Amino acid sequence: MKLPNILFYIFLFLGFFLPSNSSYYISIDGVLLSINEISFFLLPIINLFCSSKNKFLVTNFKLKRNIFLVIIIIVFTEVIVKGLIYNQTIIESFKAIRIGLPLFSSLILLFQGIRGDIKIIWKVLLVAIGISVVLSIISIYFPLPIYYDIENGQNFLSKNNGRIINSNASFGLIGIYLLLSKKQKWYSSGKLVKFVSVLSIISLMLSFNRTFLAILIIEILYLVKKTFSVRKLIKTFLLSASFILLIILIYNNNKIIKNSVDKRITSIVLGEKTLKSSTIDGNRRVIYEGVLDRLNSGYFWIGLPMKKPIFVWLRKWSTGEDREMSVTDTSVITFLLRYGIIPLFLIVLIFKQLYKVSRNNFYKTIFVLYLISSLNIDSLLRQNTVFFLIIILIITNEKLKYKNEKYLIYSKNKS
Repeated sequence: MKLPNILFYIFLFLGFFLPSNSSYYISIDGVLLSINEISFFLLPIINLFCSSKNKFLVTNFKLKRNIFLVIIIIVFTEVIVKGLIYNQTIIESFKAIRIGLPLFSSLILLFQGIRGDIKIIWKVLLVAIGISVVLSIISIYFPLPIYYDIENGQNFLSKNNGRIINSNASFGLIGIYLLLSKKQKWYSSGKLVKFVSVLSIISLMLSFNRTFLAILIIEILYLVKKTFSVRKLIKTFLLSASFILLIILIYNNNKIIKNSVDKRITSIVLGEKTLKSSTIDGNRRVIYEGVLDRLNSGYFWIGLPMKKPIFVWLRKWSTGEDREMSVTDTSVITFLLRYGIIPLFLIVLIFKQLYKVSRNNFYKTIFVLYLISSLNIDSLLRQNTVFFLIIILIITNEKLKYKNEKYLIYSKNKS
């Protein structure tokens, strides 16, 4: 095995094995970079030197052209245009580009073509995600020296309001598809796939993210209807019952988690709070007002300078401080107000092409679910989700050559 390939697999593992993207930081020339960010930065560089019979190449000219244009325009705008108009420094430009690093790195890898062995990459990613979930669960009971922003002696769950944070939790949507899918492929077979799929679903449920939980239910209903059989129905019921029992067990044995669930979910179900008061009034209203103010000020043309926030969280206590937020919970809004209208137009074209480039139902289902989630979670810009989407596109590829069409995407795998 070639050294660049080995390095690619190592940094891929390092980028995803920690529970949170903000778990552990390394200082480089005074700039704190997380392990995840370092991996996203290095993977496209290392990929240039990789080679394998199972590599994956993109030959769709329009897709590659749009990826090239969006990267070049964003870099030019952040470094040159905003430097001239807003006196933005190089460091501020770097911070602005850093916000969308998961998306940009994933697109650059797609532009280059993944040159390592796809089957090994899939296994390494599964192992990393599995370990990250195990570490998340361990951190509930034993303090781990991997959290940069957790003060000594502070309870990890208290810091996160009872939510078990895992940056790979969105893989749970992929995991449930792998478990309930009727077709068995190389990427959905084996104990490792099933074990990590179960862990990822547990992680998603323990995150108590209402958006992902709602999408998970929709996905389960869709899969049961699409692949209906008595055996599949029983399997779905047993899986659902097992996960629900696990949640109930944890809920009854951890006061912090219980308070979080009561506040975010139980109070809505019992009618003590409305969904609007829980999700929009207060927190969301501040975001919406901030976004509208920036849009009305014309910042959608080239994006905000990095030193100007999209909105501000006002302090709640006399000892607290106002927090200036450079991002929102919606991928489209964050992208528009950080990078401008032209890059947003190009990124919409790219995602449209990514949807059309494959006819695989697994990929298309995950694509739509992640797209829906991005309306309420910044999943397609700042999170690992966009990388997962690219990997699903690759592993479901079966030499995608269509009659009367140009080669859109193809693999060098001859097996």
